[in-house]
Amino acid sequence: MEKMNYVKYIRDRVGNDVINLIGVNVLIINENNQILLQKRGTFPYKWGLVGGITELGESLEETAIREAKEETGLDIKELNLLGTTSGEKCYIDFPNGDKAYFITVGYFTKSFSGELKIDNLETKELKFFSYEELPDNIPNSHRIMLDKYYNN
Repeated sequence: MEKMNYVKYIRDRVGNDVINLIGVNVLIINENNQILLQKRGTFPYKWGLVGGITELGESLEETAIREAKEETGLDIKELNLLGTTSGEKCYIDFPNGDKAYFITVGYFTKSFSGELKIDNLETKELKFFSYEELPDNIPNSHRIMLDKYYNN
């Protein structure tokens, strides 16, 4: 199946109406047990986990690998399932009027290679943080994933 921009495909049909979007978050953990966060260059313009929306026909693992490469330049391996987030706490109103509930599957990995690359579009900054020093402006659903990882 040919890959496409799934969100555009759906939005062309439903407009701004509320939809479910399925995606992934990837917790990339370094040897000091710090987590890689991305300062986003697109809405919501916050620090957050690496990740994105699954395209039609793409597995969740493929999404995790693709998004990590696109957003960080890193090649990730050995994905471990962490958990999910969904429901009311994962609702977003976008500035353009789009509305969505995010259903997100979280993975973590300590196995990665390559050099960090910032594209200055989707990603403005990349930095490893300890759990105790996480920035305040992290989306709720990302905070839940971080808590799941560090508190288990």
